[in-house]
Amino acid sequence: MAADARSAAPAYKASGTDPLRFTWQLLTNVKFALLLVGTAAAACLLGVVLPQLPGPMRSNAAARSAWLEMQRGQYGFLTDTMNRLQLFDVFHSVWFNGLWFVLIIAVTVCTVSRFMPTWRSVEKPTKMVGDGYFARAHHSASFTHAGGPEAVEEILRKRHYRVERTKVAEDGSVYLFAERFAWSQYGTFLSHLALLILLVGALLTVTTGFDRTFVLAEGTPAITVFDNPGPNQLFVKMLQAVRGMDARGNIVDFHSVVQVRRGNQLITCTATVNTPCRAFGYNIHQAAFFADVARLRITAPDGQVVKDDVVDFQSESTAVPVLKVTDAKGNVLFDQELPQMGTDTGPVTSTGGATAAPATPSPNPAATGVLTGSLAQPLATAVLVFPSSPTAALTDVVTEGVSWRVVNKQLVLSIQGQHLPPVLMNIGDSALDGQYRIAFAGARPIPAVKVADVPGSITPDGSAIFQMPTDGKGNPYLYVTGIDPGNVALTDGQTVTPQNGYHYTFGGQVNAGGISVKRDPGSTFIWLAVGMAVIGLAITFYIPRRRLWVKVSRGRTFMAGIAERTTRFSLELRRLGAELGSTDALRPEDLEEER
Repeated sequence: MAADARSAAPAYKASGTDPLRFTWQLLTNVKFALLLVGTAAAACLLGVVLPQLPGPMRSNAAARSAWLEMQRGQYGFLTDTMNRLQLFDVFHSVWFNGLWFVLIIAVTVCTVSRFMPTWRSVEKPTKMVGDGYFARAHHSASFTHAGGPEAVEEILRKRHYRVERTKVAEDGSVYLFAERFAWSQYGTFLSHLALLILLVGALLTVTTGFDRTFVLAEGTPAITVFDNPGPNQLFVKMLQAVRGMDARGNIVDFHSVVQVRRGNQLITCTATVNTPCRAFGYNIHQAAFFADVARLRITAPDGQVVKDDVVDFQSESTAVPVLKVTDAKGNVLFDQELPQMGTDTGPVTSTGGATAAPATPSPNPAATGVLTGSLAQPLATAVLVFPSSPTAALTDVVTEGVSWRVVNKQLVLSIQGQHLPPVLMNIGDSALDGQYRIAFAGARPIPAVKVADVPGSITPDGSAIFQMPTDGKGNPYLYVTGIDPGNVALTDGQTVTPQNGYHYTFGGQVNAGGISVKRDPGSTFIWLAVGMAVIGLAITFYIPRRRLWVKVSRGRTFMAGIAERTTRFSLELRRLGAELGSTDALRPEDLEEER
């Protein structure tokens, strides 16, 4: 009765598709894997081709908006759509990290799915094959020899094979199974595992890593590393930025001595490009060196210090002439850079603006010696002032009007003096003004930058232009335009009080370093993955696995094996027969090759 009941009961059948099985099969599908890799490669290409938002701007809404407005000039109405799709920040986008996560899952599933077959192949290999396999195997050989199975076993063991007798047939045939370096098949599994760890490391780097670069000058207050305050906030201060030079003036070293503080803990260390300073789990690298930084202190008329910081020229510069003036006796009266003191943009209209370019062409500068400025081609102007003699009083000076501009990548200069009509000069030229010879010795870039919101500025926009030329002895000084009707020159340690009542003190040129503060939790995974990949590939290519089945009969020995198709395993088997003393193991082409 029970048996009848069981037979009458309907068999259970699963309905629908098992979602877990479907997902597993999808993730192990080669075509899906190629689609994932291709999509990830295309996403990475987008991140390389399209401009990407600089890291420091991600948390600064104003800077981000300004950066997007710059991109609008290139991408127009597509800018907002591209921004919403996070195409300007591909490697930190949600969709890219999601794609990376799916790729990690797919590699994990593939690695797991390969482990058991690999383990069975290594630990439980097929040790018996049918006689037909010896004829159809890709790698095979057959020959006659003396010595029987014992001789075959001995020579295989000498070649580091593990040999096992698997069967003795009724006709006396002996079957052997031999393999060498079975464990090397784990090399491919190790390579897959390395890829997985590499992907995990890259994801950790993007999602949890930190990388920010600061410019720190000597003598400035410590900067905060993180935007949000808290007990883990880091403060970094530049103690010394060093550019080491040898006796020939060649740069041989860059390093910075920095002070890092967290709470009451203080660490002082040296950072270089390749050897970081390590503090509180962060690596601090030397990223750059700057010598175009000036220390400036500004005091208001009421005595309050309104600025005590540095002027960072940000690697901006302007080309100025280097002039040398000598008298009739050969005494050098002036030999240094001449900073720009003004800009000539052409005639001014009654409304205060510059006129448009004239309808008739300007006189030829080569014929008149005069350079003319315009809106399209502004002209730099300056006044050359030098003493009338080496022992002259400070007020006994000679003045020359100088203007210049860059023409065809060369600085062209026009000069005019009391006894010198306007003359056009190129580098290397000289002219006489009475007893004084004025030589255009060369052109040199000097640090120059326009700084906004300068206390005491008399310009409409509140800015001032700072230049830092060097005097005849090579000492840098500040030349400031925009804080006084006349320009102001500040030597090291000097305080000048122009008409605006503010006091400006030049603290000298200081060095600065670009400091990169990094934390990369994925780097350990990445280095581990690289090491595992190298080991896995080395095992796969240089320690290949060999599996060999042998049938030793009374009349003939048959061999068949499995190895990489790129190897010449059949030739190895025939040569093995020749070593056993066989006269028919080698083919004619094998003999030709040996010759």
